[in-house]
Amino acid sequence: MLANIYLHYVLDLWFERVVKPYCQGQAHIIRYADDFVCTFQYRRDARAFYNVLPKRLNKFALAVAPEKTCIHRFSRFHPGRDRRFTFLGFEFYWEADSKGTPRVWRRTAKKKLRGAVQACKEWLKVNRHKRLSVLLKTLMRKVRGHYNYFRIVGNNRGLWTFYKEVVKLLYKWLNRRSQRRSLTWPKLKRVLERFAFPTPTRQSRQAVNRGLA
Repeated sequence: MLANIYLHYVLDLWFERVVKPYCQGQAHIIRYADDFVCTFQYRRDARAFYNVLPKRLNKFALAVAPEKTCIHRFSRFHPGRDRRFTFLGFEFYWEADSKGTPRVWRRTAKKKLRGAVQACKEWLKVNRHKRLSVLLKTLMRKVRGHYNYFRIVGNNRGLWTFYKEVVKLLYKWLNRRSQRRSLTWPKLKRVLERFAFPTPTRQSRQAVNRGLA
């Protein structure tokens, strides 16, 4: 909340009232809390903004994060995943759709996906001895939360990758509840079906049934 209020005056109004009038082409800012992306039609406008931004932030005791700040060419005229950028946990990239028309796609950022899987791993490691119904209830809530944030058009593969990795971790840590490995993959499959463990497809159908999709 404080970041939104502070940066509204430091960044948003300044961009609209000072930066845009000096740009020769179109310019836009997309900001969420202290993360933001600025787009410019012309490279010279982008470079001018890139050079003046640190000075503007320094006036308010703020600084850019060097590892997250750069000028990146992103255009439908140069499609391809090698020209992607990351924002709010998603990778954005231009690629042709089934009709051959270039469009912007989004998928779960690799770093975000690894972090989500690692978080589930650490949680299962600590909580694997809980009663199965209790364990799965909480894990299912975590999985649904991931789906709800990252379920967008074009990101089906990212959701299924997350699901498969979580199921592998569940198989691993449930078999470490005792010294005897007693849970087989067919047994785990029956457990997942009995508890209606959410998959990306099942989650989508449930949302449609509730009228939320």
